[in-house]
Amino acid sequence: MNRSEMTDAIETERLVLFPYTLENLKLFNDDLPGFEARFGVVYRGEELDHLLRGFLRRLEDEIAADPVHYLFFTEFLIVRKTDSHVVGSIDYKYVPVEGVTEVGYGMNPAYEGQGYMTEALRAFLDFARAHGVRAVRADTERDNLRSQAVLKRCGFRFLYEDQNLWWERQLDDKTISP
Repeated sequence: MNRSEMTDAIETERLVLFPYTLENLKLFNDDLPGFEARFGVVYRGEELDHLLRGFLRRLEDEIAADPVHYLFFTEFLIVRKTDSHVVGSIDYKYVPVEGVTEVGYGMNPAYEGQGYMTEALRAFLDFARAHGVRAVRADTERDNLRSQAVLKRCGFRFLYEDQNLWWERQLDDKTISP
């Protein structure tokens, strides 16, 4: 893994959370093998179907339109330190409004159940708190019990139900990561 190239990355015990910048996202979208070579990673994350590819193309425009706040709406790749495999991603869905933002995440099913998402989310909550965020929200589908378990392990509390289940984690001065 070429850590020196990974601008604004967040490190945990087992992971590096590596954000897309405009430059590296264009490289990822246009030349995945070139992206992997430059950063010394192997992409094994979520399936790059037409929906995800479309989202990543639109994300280029969003980052270009607001480069100052991009860390609060870009994707962070979740990279395992042991083998430099990208196993998933995590993001804030929008720039905080009145101290509140929302988080989303996804992972290749082959890497589920190993605590990676819990570890990544705890680091993401610490990052948010350090940047003045007071609360983080998330939604899950009713039947996504794995995601609900991750949220509960990270201190999220159930808020309400509509088409999805909504959760919130209040942030305080305490460190969130163990």
